[in-house]
Amino acid sequence: MLTWTASGAVQRPTTLQIRVQRAYPGRIRAGAPVPTRSMTPGELIANLDHFTRAMRGPRTTPCTTVVLSGVGVASRADVPELIDRARGAGVDRVILHAGTEDLERFEPERFAGRVDRIVVPVQPGPGGGVLQQGRRVIRACHEQGLAVTASTQLSALAIPQLPAVGRVLAAAEPESVVFTYPFPIAGNTASEVPGVRATVQALGRVVPALERAGVRVDLKGLPACYLGDLASRLRRTSNRFYVDADHQCDDALRFFPDVVAFTKTEDCRFCAADSRCDGFFATYLRRSGFPALAPLSQD
Repeated sequence: MLTWTASGAVQRPTTLQIRVQRAYPGRIRAGAPVPTRSMTPGELIANLDHFTRAMRGPRTTPCTTVVLSGVGVASRADVPELIDRARGAGVDRVILHAGTEDLERFEPERFAGRVDRIVVPVQPGPGGGVLQQGRRVIRACHEQGLAVTASTQLSALAIPQLPAVGRVLAAAEPESVVFTYPFPIAGNTASEVPGVRATVQALGRVVPALERAGVRVDLKGLPACYLGDLASRLRRTSNRFYVDADHQCDDALRFFPDVVAFTKTEDCRFCAADSRCDGFFATYLRRSGFPALAPLSQD
């Protein structure tokens, strides 16, 4: 089902992402505004009901996937109850984005049987402590029967340490890992964004090793024409309603086009990878060091 926005028609989402908490450091930063506060328990319930029960009708589609995010969301006392309410409202898939601040005291047993997937940040940092915490949490989730996706942002600081990240992930054995190139956002300086060539070379060494260890690898944030032999690991980003304390119910944002806007050229229509490639960011394409988009051969 399509819906009209100021930027044209987009697919009506069936996924609801709720940014439960205000701050969001350590995550893959997109273009969403930082809310002024965290959401109250009553607001969480109201928005969940709005996008599920209230959207059962001939011209609306209820959301069947819920994503919960925000600093400390995995530690918040009311989150398990919210998940149970979502299930009762017809939600068949729940994804919880843990954060680095959740890792030290993370209790996976709170979510066993409730959550379909936990997303765990595995990001290099001083001393390697965060990497090892991520490994421990992934293993603890396995013991509770929870599916895990590891998430690593391909920052300029992360690229030289990507081999270490790969070794930690291969040992921890999440079901999948997502490597995401930084989005162009306010405050994201050129020094934080790694060079395309260095990024692809680093991925070319790490991705095959992870796949030999049985870990699925998904790549996001880069266009297929930059990735060469790695282009088959691209996964398109699905649209979703995006709720925070300042954007609720009918005022919710849509991930496309309100939060993120990818760009494709006319030539992209003839690319063999068009169906799985989001495109790229116009901001980067205007900078030196970022080649123009070029269609991959159909052969």
